[in-house]
Amino acid sequence: MSNAIMAPKMGEPYLLTPGPLTTSARTKEAMLRDWGSWDSEFRALTAEMREGLLALTGDTQGVLDCVPMQGSGSFSVEAMLASFVPRDGKVGPQQRHLRPAYRTNAGIP
Repeated sequence: MSNAIMAPKMGEPYLLTPGPLTTSARTKEAMLRDWGSWDSEFRALTAEMREGLLALTGDTQGVLDCVPMQGSGSFSVEAMLASFVPRDGKVGPQQRHLRPAYRTNAGIP
């Protein structure tokens, strides 16, 4: 197995920031099609993805649901904290700036 870094197929620059930001050519090709949120194919694809993710949870009672959201990684973290961390729950120092918005104080120095 080679550890060589492959040059981007389309000649784009390497993105050397935290996170998986460099998008593969295969993914970019898949994104060339415009999808509308009410297109029947898009809705079917979204339903299949939701069902697959819910199956991973092992929920056999239909208690859980999956709501796809688009946004950056920090958007996802903020949405998760706003949704799942109780007001007296613990969050790390990286989320200090969220304390006033979500009224959570515990665990933040």
